[in-house]
Amino acid sequence: MNSSKTNWSQAFKFMGAVLAFAIGSGFASGQELLQYFTAYGYESILVGIVFLTIFIYSNYCFAIAGHREKFTKGSQVFNYYCGPYLGKVFDYFSVLFCYMSFIVMVAGAASTLQQQYGIPLALGWVILTVLACTTVVFGLNSIVNIISKIGPVLVTVALLIGLYSFFTALAGGDIVKGAELVSSGEVKVMKASTNWFMAGASYGGFCLLWFAGFMAQLGSENDMKELMIGQAMSGTFNITACVILGFALLGNIANVAALQIPNLYLATKIWPPISYGFALIIFAAIYTTACPLLWTASSRFTAEGSPSFKIFTAALAAVGCVVALTIPFNILLNYIYVINGYGGFLLLILMFIKDMRLRFAAK
Repeated sequence: MNSSKTNWSQAFKFMGAVLAFAIGSGFASGQELLQYFTAYGYESILVGIVFLTIFIYSNYCFAIAGHREKFTKGSQVFNYYCGPYLGKVFDYFSVLFCYMSFIVMVAGAASTLQQQYGIPLALGWVILTVLACTTVVFGLNSIVNIISKIGPVLVTVALLIGLYSFFTALAGGDIVKGAELVSSGEVKVMKASTNWFMAGASYGGFCLLWFAGFMAQLGSENDMKELMIGQAMSGTFNITACVILGFALLGNIANVAALQIPNLYLATKIWPPISYGFALIIFAAIYTTACPLLWTASSRFTAEGSPSFKIFTAALAAVGCVVALTIPFNILLNYIYVINGYGGFLLLILMFIKDMRLRFAAK
């Protein structure tokens, strides 16, 4: 790693890009937080610790591998860690998962616009699809430049709303009441897993699959010091926001458990006009995650910037828009994120084995 003076502007740029990628429809809407954090009550803190450990370690490994091996495609990181055969399985698995996650983004964007503004679902799908497709055809660098500016703003606004809701609920004893309602089963909340450890493993696992090609490509093209600082800061900031917002939702669990976009309820409770602007922020958060996900799927099969890349990107976006029509947002998120999260956790185990073998060989 470069030991020269840290370029903090570059580090914050990477922090913003990673944050924006990580914060998609699930986080911004609150649906992801309900299923991975709120549903476990006080144990959500443990979920966060498991996730943060996986997030920082896996992103470090991906970026180091990309930097050392100078991958021309981020997907080569799977062959590096898993070998040519199993690596190909994980390669296609991750591409499929990223594309399915893009569909989740489309559904989340449409649900947000419908719940807050009454905009028809079909129109919401089209708006997000067109914006993401237009951005992706300009390539990875344009995506990083755009979303790195949006990411910190999204987290800050969401965190402010979460902090206000958290302290209000804490002062009124609502978090304690909410935890009792969830633990007793009086209020049913869709869960990501049966226990906090597997929830954290699944959460870290699906993020791992999202970031594999993205971080490996960034590692091959950029200085490692700033990239590592940026991704570590983003992970810490992200999980802090997740836990705080998860507790804020817990303090309002009776009112948010059945909502598609529970964070909008928190904003409305503070002051109804806030929810109109916050809905746009949620939509922007979804957009910043949808772009890298669509880029990951499209760039795997076509050369970035080529005519075939643009055509294939448009085709994938259109198909995703159609699929999102058929399944509710919360169901999509639960099945796609959880199942693929376990696949990502399996990849983490293989990465750790490879890393240990390299370390022992070096000694």
